[in-house]
Formats: sequence, structure tokens, C-alpha cells
Amino acid sequence: MSPTHALLGLLVHGERHGYELKRTIDQEFAPFWRIDFAQLYRSLARMAREGWVKARVEPGQGGPDRKVYALTARGRKAFDAWLAEPPADRDEFFVKLRLATDTGASPAALIEQQRRALEDKRAAHLEIHRAAKDAGDAGRLALANAALRGTEALLVTLELSSAIVSRRTRVRAADSAPGPIVITGSDDPLVTYLAQLAHASTHAVGSVGGLLALAQHQTDAAGVHLLDDETGEYNVPFVKHLVPEDAVVLVNLAFRENGLMIASGNPKNIRGLRDLSRPEIRFINRQHGAGTRLLLYSKLRAARIDPHALPDWERSVSTHDAVADAIATGIADAGPGLRAVAFAWGLDFIPLGEERYDLAIPCDEFDSARMHPILDALDSIEFRRAASTLHGYDLTRTGRVVARVK
Repeated sequence: MSPTHALLGLLVHGERHGYELKRTIDQEFAPFWRIDFAQLYRSLARMAREGWVKARVEPGQGGPDRKVYALTARGRKAFDAWLAEPPADRDEFFVKLRLATDTGASPAALIEQQRRALEDKRAAHLEIHRAAKDAGDAGRLALANAALRGTEALLVTLELSSAIVSRRTRVRAADSAPGPIVITGSDDPLVTYLAQLAHASTHAVGSVGGLLALAQHQTDAAGVHLLDDETGEYNVPFVKHLVPEDAVVLVNLAFRENGLMIASGNPKNIRGLRDLSRPEIRFINRQHGAGTRLLLYSKLRAARIDPHALPDWERSVSTHDAVADAIATGIADAGPGLRAVAFAWGLDFIPLGEERYDLAIPCDEFDSARMHPILDALDSIEFRRAASTLHGYDLTRTGRVVARVK
């Protein structure tokens, strides 16, 4: 990372002397950016030669005089150009993210660049992972799995960071430019594709997490598939309870088949829910608040099986793909998930039922022009073509308003 350009960002809000710059970097940017005094003053000298900063001497209070540095118009131009460039690595990304939000620049393009780079890296690691698994090479598989998990962890961190900096209130200043649509909630491959079509962003935090984010006005829409056992109704009771102050529209994304994903060929002879109680079955779950976890919990209780008595009930991961990966690599024997994901990973599947996945959208957002790209994408040929390639999805009611919750 270029310390000279990053230092320019620290001068956007006013002049500072070298010690103040060093203290800010040490206290606010660690561990992503470190600098010693020698490198700091070399960088400042270079910035002065380039005409990016100007320096004046300020009399010291009881000590030696010191130089105070201020950003020039030429320096601001150089900083903006650097900020628009794709980050070279993880550390530079997080430094740029902080400086973008601190200087009033939109971080949306920066985040999207990083997301695409990490998704490409994950796809490459996944191919290496599958090749190692097919070759039966345990050493290669261990390294490939570590690389894949590391990239997935960076993607999760990116999504959480994006959710934080994208936090927005419902009341905007008149001259405030709206950012891209943010969909937070349940992990789903079709939601990911929808976001790509509409140039939106997604954050997989589970259905409950999505509704909590909606209630706190931290997202524009929430992806949810929550079944209320008492009423047999999807999503509406949870919206009433978790988003009590806002009127919300539920727009159907799709109906999808959920169940148990198990290893190819079913080597452990798992036939249904009761087999999960067998002590030799290694189970992996979804995280707390995930609709898939709650659906399985409901099915187990209906079958008079105590979920908490299952081996490894609390061992969990945050996405369908992570469950599938654990089963495909032999780390687990079974876990909850979608038929579409099981098919993509070459796993066997035991259906537990069809569920309704909706987008919960506040009424004021639903009626706004900002939401048009999402609604148009839901009705597009491209979206339906992509959905037709996913096993276990029914688009009969896709795009329809299925409920209004006041």
C-alpha cells in the first residue's frame, strides 16, 4: 500500500503535524496499516515535492518548532484517484474503506470491487478443492480447504463491514444521494443472482438477523423464510413481532425445497430425522437465527425428537455451501439445506418440505423508484432462466405481493 496516498486521506479534514498523523495511524488503523517515523517523514517529504501538501512551521510550546502539513487541491485530486483504484490486498482495502467513509466518498464501488475479487478467488479455490477431493489426496485437500475457508471468512467480514458502512436512516437530507439497494437476511443462491441483476448487495445473516436489521433501518429489504408453528403461516407473524413499528410488504421470491443434505451414496444409511439421533452420525447445523435451522428444529419437535439431544446440534456454519462442503469433505455426515445446493455439490438429499421465501420490504421503499430495479429483475427473463437451473425451486408466485403487514 502507498503510505503517501493514504496519508493524503488523513489530511482531508484539516492540517496536522507528523506526530498527530502517526498517533492516528497507530490508534485507528492497526493492524491494517503500520508506519514508523522514518517512513512517515520520508512520505511527507515526497508529498511536498509532488505538490500534494504544503508545510508551515508552527512554534513549539516549550519545545522545538514543528512542521504542520495541509492538503492541496492537487493532493486531493491524487487521493481521489488512488481511492478509485482497486485495492492491492486486504489491508489496503480496509484502509481505503475507512478513508472513503471518513472523507465522504461512497464506499459502494470499493466494496463491490472487493466482493468480485473475493468471489473469483473463492471460485478458484473451490475448483482446487474439488480436484484435491477427487484425487483422494488428504494433504492437498487440507490445504485447499484452509484456503477456501480463509476466503469465505474474508467474504463474511466484507459483508459485515459493508452492512456497517451502508447503515442508513429513513430520513435523508434533500441533497443526499441514495446508495445501492441492500438485501440482508437468509442465504439463498437466487437472492445472490437477483442482487447481481439489480446491482444491489446482499448480506447473509439469517432470516431473523435480516428482520432485526430491517427494524433498525440498516437494510432496504430482508430475505426471510420463517414458519410459525402455531399458525402454520410463513413470515407474517415474525414481521409483526420483530418489525413492529413499520408497515412491510412481503414479495415472494420463490418456493424452495428444504431438507437434509447427506453424503453421496448415503454411506451411513440415513433415511430420515430419527437417524440423526444415532451416536455415530456427525451432524452440522446452520447458525442461530437461520430459517433453515428453525425449520429443522420445528420438524424435529413435530417428530418428538429433542433437537438439543442430537450430537453436534450446536456445531454450525453460516451458509448452505458451508454445510455442503463439510459433508462433501467427510467432516460431517448430514446437515440441513436446499435441494439445489445438494445437487450442486453432488450430495444426496432427503426432502422435509417446501418453504416460502419472501423479501420483506418497508412500504415506503416498496413504493419508491429505488426498488424498481429489484422488482423489475424479479420479473425478468434472465432471472427466471437462472432460477430454472436450480433444482427444487418453484416460481409460480415470484414477484407477487403475498402479504401486507401493518
